[in-house]
Amino acid sequence: MKKIGLISNNKNKKAVLIAKEAYDYLKSKKADVLLLADDTMPLKYNLPAVSTETLRKDIDYLISVGGDGTFLRAAHYCFKRQIPVMGINVGKLGFLAEIGSHDYATAIDSLLNDSFKVEERMLLELDIINKEGKNKKNFEKLFSLNEFVISRNAAGKILDIEIVINGFVFNEIRADGIIVSTPTGSTAYSLSAGGPIVDPGSSVVIVTPICPHSLFSRSTVISLDNSLRIKLKSKNGRDVLSSDGVRQNTELDAGDELIFKKSNIKLKLITFEENLFFKVCKEKLIK
Repeated sequence: MKKIGLISNNKNKKAVLIAKEAYDYLKSKKADVLLLADDTMPLKYNLPAVSTETLRKDIDYLISVGGDGTFLRAAHYCFKRQIPVMGINVGKLGFLAEIGSHDYATAIDSLLNDSFKVEERMLLELDIINKEGKNKKNFEKLFSLNEFVISRNAAGKILDIEIVINGFVFNEIRADGIIVSTPTGSTAYSLSAGGPIVDPGSSVVIVTPICPHSLFSRSTVISLDNSLRIKLKSKNGRDVLSSDGVRQNTELDAGDELIFKKSNIKLKLITFEENLFFKVCKEKLIK
Protein backbone atom coordinates (compact mmCIF):
# COMPACT_ATOMS: atom_id res chain seq x y z
CA MET A 1 0.00 0.00 0.00
CA LYS A 2 1.30 3.43 -0.96
CA LYS A 3 1.90 5.93 1.83
CA ILE A 4 0.11 9.25 1.32
CA GLY A 5 1.05 12.48 3.08
CA LEU A 6 -1.64 15.08 3.78
CA ILE A 7 -1.12 18.73 4.74
CA SER A 8 -3.45 21.73 4.84
CA ASN A 9 -3.51 25.51 5.13
CA ASN A 10 -3.34 25.94 8.89
CA LYS A 11 -4.92 29.41 8.77
CA ASN A 12 -7.97 28.43 6.73
CA LYS A 13 -10.80 26.77 8.69
CA LYS A 14 -12.39 25.39 5.54
CA ALA A 15 -9.08 23.87 4.42
CA VAL A 16 -8.64 22.17 7.81
CA LEU A 17 -12.20 20.80 7.60
CA ILE A 18 -11.74 19.50 4.03
CA ALA A 19 -8.40 17.97 5.04
CA LYS A 20 -10.14 16.09 7.87
CA GLU A 21 -12.81 14.85 5.45
CA ALA A 22 -10.10 13.77 2.98
CA TYR A 23 -8.24 12.00 5.80
CA ASP A 24 -11.39 10.11 6.83
CA TYR A 25 -12.06 9.15 3.22
CA LEU A 26 -8.51 7.89 2.73
CA LYS A 27 -8.73 5.84 5.92
CA SER A 28 -12.06 4.37 4.76
CA LYS A 29 -10.17 3.16 1.69
CA LYS A 30 -7.55 1.53 3.95
CA ALA A 31 -4.88 4.01 2.81
CA ASP A 32 -1.77 4.59 4.93
CA VAL A 33 -1.92 8.34 5.71
CA LEU A 34 0.83 10.45 7.27
CA LEU A 35 0.09 13.84 8.84
CA LEU A 36 2.52 16.53 9.97
CA ALA A 37 2.88 16.87 13.74
CA ASP A 38 2.84 20.69 13.66
CA ASP A 39 -0.18 21.03 11.34
CA THR A 40 -3.47 22.29 12.76
CA MET A 41 -5.61 19.39 11.55
CA PRO A 42 -3.99 16.50 13.51
CA LEU A 43 -3.67 18.73 16.57
CA LYS A 44 -7.33 19.77 16.42
CA TYR A 45 -8.65 16.24 15.97
CA ASN A 46 -6.02 14.46 18.10
CA LEU A 47 -4.73 12.32 15.23
CA PRO A 48 -1.37 10.52 15.02
CA ALA A 49 1.27 12.54 13.16
CA VAL A 50 4.95 12.45 12.20
CA SER A 51 7.90 14.82 11.88
CA THR A 52 8.76 16.68 8.69
CA GLU A 53 11.78 14.42 8.21
CA THR A 54 9.67 11.26 8.46
CA LEU A 55 7.07 12.65 6.08
CA ARG A 56 9.71 13.50 3.48
CA LYS A 57 11.37 10.12 3.82
CA ASP A 58 8.38 7.79 3.88
CA ILE A 59 5.59 9.05 1.63
CA ASP A 60 4.89 8.05 -1.98
CA TYR A 61 2.44 10.89 -2.69
CA LEU A 62 1.57 14.17 -0.98
CA ILE A 63 -1.85 15.84 -0.98
CA SER A 64 -2.13 19.55 -0.15
CA VAL A 65 -5.43 21.12 0.90
CA GLY A 66 -5.56 24.90 0.54
CA GLY A 67 -4.53 27.27 -2.22
CA ASP A 68 -1.43 27.54 -4.36
CA GLY A 69 0.55 28.77 -1.33
CA THR A 70 -0.15 25.52 0.51
CA PHE A 71 0.75 23.60 -2.64
CA LEU A 72 4.11 25.39 -2.75
CA ARG A 73 4.78 24.42 0.86
CA ALA A 74 3.95 20.82 0.00
CA ALA A 75 6.14 20.94 -3.10
CA HIS A 76 9.21 21.95 -1.10
CA TYR A 77 8.84 18.79 0.99
CA CYS A 78 8.92 16.76 -2.22
CA PHE A 79 11.69 18.26 -4.35
CA LYS A 80 14.63 16.03 -3.48
CA ARG A 81 12.78 12.70 -3.76
CA GLN A 82 10.56 14.04 -6.56
CA ILE A 83 7.41 12.84 -4.81
CA PRO A 84 4.23 13.50 -6.86
CA VAL A 85 1.96 16.18 -5.38
CA MET A 86 -1.83 16.55 -5.70
CA GLY A 87 -3.55 19.81 -4.76
CA ILE A 88 -7.11 20.19 -3.45
CA ASN A 89 -8.04 23.83 -3.99
CA VAL A 90 -9.71 25.78 -1.19
CA GLY A 91 -8.11 29.03 -2.33
CA LYS A 92 -8.94 31.43 -5.16
CA LEU A 93 -6.94 30.87 -8.35
CA GLY A 94 -5.77 27.28 -8.17
CA PHE A 95 -3.10 27.17 -10.88
CA LEU A 96 -1.32 24.37 -9.01
CA ALA A 97 -4.05 23.04 -6.71
CA GLU A 98 -6.24 21.49 -9.40
CA ILE A 99 -8.95 19.58 -7.53
CA GLY A 100 -12.11 21.41 -6.43
CA SER A 101 -12.95 21.06 -2.75
CA HIS A 102 -16.14 19.13 -3.65
CA ASP A 103 -14.29 16.71 -5.94
CA TYR A 104 -11.64 15.35 -3.59
CA ALA A 105 -13.23 11.89 -3.23
CA THR A 106 -13.20 11.24 -6.98
CA ALA A 107 -9.60 12.46 -7.18
CA ILE A 108 -8.53 10.26 -4.25
CA ASP A 109 -10.16 7.23 -5.89
CA SER A 110 -8.22 7.95 -9.08
CA LEU A 111 -5.01 8.40 -7.10
CA LEU A 112 -5.44 5.08 -5.27
CA ASN A 113 -6.23 3.34 -8.57
CA ASP A 114 -3.22 4.91 -10.34
CA SER A 115 -5.62 6.61 -12.78
CA PHE A 116 -3.81 9.93 -13.11
CA LYS A 117 -1.12 11.68 -15.10
CA VAL A 118 2.08 13.27 -13.87
CA GLU A 119 3.08 16.63 -15.33
CA GLU A 120 6.69 17.61 -14.74
CA ARG A 121 7.40 21.24 -13.88
CA MET A 122 10.80 22.89 -14.08
CA LEU A 123 12.54 24.03 -10.91
CA LEU A 124 14.97 26.92 -10.71
CA GLU A 125 18.21 26.34 -8.82
CA LEU A 126 20.19 29.08 -7.06
CA ASP A 127 23.80 29.29 -5.93
CA ILE A 128 25.49 32.39 -4.50
CA ILE A 129 29.12 33.48 -4.60
CA ASN A 130 30.53 36.47 -2.72
CA LYS A 131 32.61 39.34 -4.10
CA GLU A 132 35.77 37.25 -3.66
CA GLY A 133 34.30 34.61 -5.97
CA LYS A 134 33.86 32.07 -3.16
CA ASN A 135 30.72 30.21 -2.14
CA LYS A 136 28.50 32.27 0.15
CA LYS A 137 29.11 31.33 3.78
CA ASN A 138 26.36 29.27 5.45
CA PHE A 139 24.36 29.13 2.22
CA GLU A 140 22.92 25.90 0.85
CA LYS A 141 21.68 25.59 -2.71
CA LEU A 142 18.02 26.61 -3.01
CA PHE A 143 15.24 25.44 -5.33
CA SER A 144 12.12 27.28 -6.42
CA LEU A 145 8.98 26.21 -8.24
CA ASN A 146 7.54 29.73 -8.64
CA GLU A 147 10.13 32.42 -8.07
CA PHE A 148 13.05 33.89 -6.22
CA VAL A 149 12.67 37.50 -5.08
CA ILE A 150 15.45 39.89 -4.09
CA SER A 151 14.33 42.99 -2.21
CA ARG A 152 15.65 45.72 0.05
CA ASN A 153 15.87 45.08 3.78
CA ALA A 154 14.88 48.66 4.65
CA ALA A 155 11.88 50.70 3.52
CA GLY A 156 12.66 53.61 1.24
CA LYS A 157 15.89 52.07 -0.08
CA ILE A 158 16.55 51.23 -3.71
CA LEU A 159 17.98 47.94 -4.96
CA ASP A 160 20.85 48.30 -7.45
CA ILE A 161 21.60 45.24 -9.57
CA GLU A 162 23.25 44.09 -12.77
CA ILE A 163 21.72 41.38 -14.93
CA VAL A 164 24.54 39.41 -16.52
CA ILE A 165 23.79 37.01 -19.41
CA ASN A 166 26.64 34.83 -20.70
CA GLY A 167 29.11 37.17 -19.01
CA PHE A 168 27.63 40.26 -20.69
CA VAL A 169 26.06 43.00 -18.54
CA PHE A 170 22.66 43.05 -20.23
CA ASN A 171 20.97 45.57 -17.95
CA GLU A 172 21.48 47.67 -14.83
CA ILE A 173 18.34 48.18 -12.78
CA ARG A 174 17.34 50.35 -9.84
CA ALA A 175 14.10 49.12 -8.29
CA ASP A 176 12.37 48.07 -5.08
CA GLY A 177 13.25 44.50 -5.95
CA ILE A 178 13.63 41.90 -8.68
CA ILE A 179 11.66 38.73 -9.38
CA VAL A 180 13.32 35.76 -11.07
CA SER A 181 10.45 33.51 -12.05
CA THR A 182 9.95 30.10 -13.60
CA PRO A 183 7.24 29.63 -16.24
CA THR A 184 5.08 28.05 -13.51
CA GLY A 185 5.51 31.22 -11.45
CA SER A 186 4.67 33.51 -14.37
CA THR A 187 1.03 33.67 -13.18
CA ALA A 188 2.03 34.61 -9.62
CA TYR A 189 4.05 37.58 -8.28
CA SER A 190 5.72 38.19 -11.64
CA LEU A 191 2.33 38.69 -13.31
CA SER A 192 1.29 41.19 -10.63
CA ALA A 193 4.51 43.11 -11.28
CA GLY A 194 3.77 43.35 -15.00
CA GLY A 195 5.42 40.18 -16.28
CA PRO A 196 4.07 37.97 -19.09
CA ILE A 197 2.20 34.67 -18.83
CA VAL A 198 4.50 31.89 -20.05
CA ASP A 199 3.69 28.29 -21.01
CA PRO A 200 4.89 26.19 -18.02
CA GLY A 201 6.54 23.74 -20.42
CA SER A 202 9.01 26.40 -21.59
CA SER A 203 12.67 26.27 -20.60
CA VAL A 204 13.01 29.96 -19.76
CA VAL A 205 13.26 32.30 -16.81
CA ILE A 206 11.39 35.61 -16.46
CA VAL A 207 13.22 38.52 -14.83
CA THR A 208 10.79 41.22 -13.68
CA PRO A 209 11.70 44.40 -11.78
CA ILE A 210 9.46 45.52 -8.90
CA CYS A 211 8.61 49.25 -9.12
CA PRO A 212 11.66 50.13 -11.25
CA HIS A 213 13.09 53.65 -11.04
CA SER A 214 12.91 53.99 -14.82
CA LEU A 215 10.41 54.62 -17.59
CA PHE A 216 11.71 51.74 -19.68
CA SER A 217 12.43 48.76 -17.39
CA ARG A 218 10.40 45.74 -18.48
CA SER A 219 10.33 42.00 -17.91
CA THR A 220 12.93 39.98 -19.79
CA VAL A 221 12.37 36.36 -20.84
CA ILE A 222 15.69 34.50 -20.99
CA SER A 223 16.37 31.01 -22.31
CA LEU A 224 17.97 28.76 -19.72
CA ASP A 225 20.43 27.64 -22.37
CA ASN A 226 22.14 30.89 -21.35
CA SER A 227 24.10 31.62 -18.18
CA LEU A 228 22.17 34.00 -15.91
CA ARG A 229 23.67 35.89 -12.99
CA ILE A 230 22.41 38.81 -10.95
CA LYS A 231 25.06 40.93 -9.26
CA LEU A 232 24.15 43.08 -6.27
CA LYS A 233 25.46 46.65 -6.30
CA SER A 234 23.54 48.15 -3.34
CA LYS A 235 25.94 49.51 -0.72
CA ASN A 236 23.66 50.65 2.10
CA GLY A 237 22.48 47.73 4.19
CA ARG A 238 21.77 44.17 3.14
CA ASP A 239 19.30 42.77 0.66
CA VAL A 240 16.72 40.06 1.35
CA LEU A 241 16.14 36.81 -0.52
CA SER A 242 12.92 34.81 -0.62
CA SER A 243 11.98 31.59 -2.38
CA ASP A 244 8.35 30.83 -3.24
CA GLY A 245 7.18 33.45 -0.75
CA VAL A 246 9.35 32.29 2.14
CA ARG A 247 12.09 34.62 3.37
CA GLN A 248 15.46 32.89 3.61
CA ASN A 249 17.93 33.30 6.47
CA THR A 250 20.72 34.31 4.10
CA GLU A 251 21.27 38.08 3.94
CA LEU A 252 22.76 39.35 0.71
CA ASP A 253 25.71 41.73 0.57
CA ALA A 254 27.07 44.13 -2.03
CA GLY A 255 29.16 42.20 -4.55
CA ASP A 256 27.27 38.93 -4.13
CA GLU A 257 26.40 37.16 -7.36
CA LEU A 258 23.31 34.99 -7.63
CA ILE A 259 23.67 32.21 -10.19
CA PHE A 260 20.41 30.83 -11.61
CA LYS A 261 20.06 27.67 -13.65
CA LYS A 262 17.58 24.99 -14.58
CA SER A 263 17.62 22.21 -12.02
CA ASN A 264 17.91 18.54 -12.91
CA ILE A 265 15.17 18.00 -10.30
CA LYS A 266 11.56 18.46 -11.41
CA LEU A 267 8.29 18.80 -9.56
CA LYS A 268 5.88 15.99 -10.33
CA LEU A 269 2.36 17.45 -10.44
CA ILE A 270 -0.53 14.98 -10.27
CA THR A 271 -3.16 16.00 -12.81
CA PHE A 272 -6.38 14.62 -14.24
CA GLU A 273 -6.95 17.07 -17.11
CA GLU A 274 -5.23 18.07 -20.34
CA ASN A 275 -4.33 21.73 -20.91
CA LEU A 276 -5.31 22.63 -17.35
CA PHE A 277 -2.95 25.62 -17.22
CA PHE A 278 -4.61 27.31 -20.19
CA LYS A 279 -8.11 26.52 -18.90
CA VAL A 280 -7.31 28.14 -15.56
CA CYS A 281 -5.77 31.17 -17.31
CA LYS A 282 -8.96 31.64 -19.32
CA GLU A 283 -11.30 31.10 -16.37
CA LYS A 284 -9.42 33.08 -13.74
CA LEU A 285 -7.49 35.78 -15.60
CA ILE A 286 -9.21 36.47 -18.91
CA LYS A 287 -12.96 36.18 -18.31
